[in-house]
Amino acid sequence: MKIWQNLQTALTAVATLWLVYFIDFFLPIDLRRYGLRPRQLDSLAGVVFTPFLHVDLRHLIANSGILVVLLTVSLSFSRKLTVGALWIIILVGGGLVWLTAKGGTIHIGASGVIFGLIGFLMCLGIFRRDWKALIVSLAIFLLYGGALQSLLIYVPGISWTGHLFGFISGVLAAWWTRATKKK
Repeated sequence: MKIWQNLQTALTAVATLWLVYFIDFFLPIDLRRYGLRPRQLDSLAGVVFTPFLHVDLRHLIANSGILVVLLTVSLSFSRKLTVGALWIIILVGGGLVWLTAKGGTIHIGASGVIFGLIGFLMCLGIFRRDWKALIVSLAIFLLYGGALQSLLIYVPGISWTGHLFGFISGVLAAWWTRATKKK
C-alpha cells in the first residue's frame, strides 16, 4: 500500500505548514516577516522559508488541499525524484523570485511549490518518455492545466512571479531528472 505511505507523507508535509501557522500566534514576532523580500540579502533565507508561511487561514486552506494531491501523486511516481524536484522548485523558483520580483514586497505561501509540482508533473512524461510518466502528465494537465491561466493574469497581493517561476522551475526539474532511473 505505497499510496497510503505517500498520502501520509503529503499530509505530514501539509501538517507542518499548519503547525508553523499556529505556532506563529504564540511567538512575540510575526514569522511572516521572514518571507522572501526581493534583492534584500538579509532575506535570502526567505527563499527556503516562504512555502511554510501564509498570510491567513484562507491562504493556508487554499494551498493545503492541492498540495496534498500533488505531493501524493508525485511521491507515488517516485519519492527520490520528488525530493530532488522540490529542492529545485524551492531554490531555483525562489531564487528567481528573489532576483526579479518587485522590490518592497514580501512573498510568502506554498503556491510557488504548487505551481512547481504542476510544471514538474505535467512535463515529466514529455521528458522521460515512458508510459507511466505520460499518464501522470496527462492526468495533471487535465486536472490542473486550467490553473496555468493564472500565470497570464496579474492580481494585486498575489505573487505572480512566485507562480510563474515555481512553474518554470518545475519544468526545469522534470528536464533535469529525465534520465534518472526509477527504482
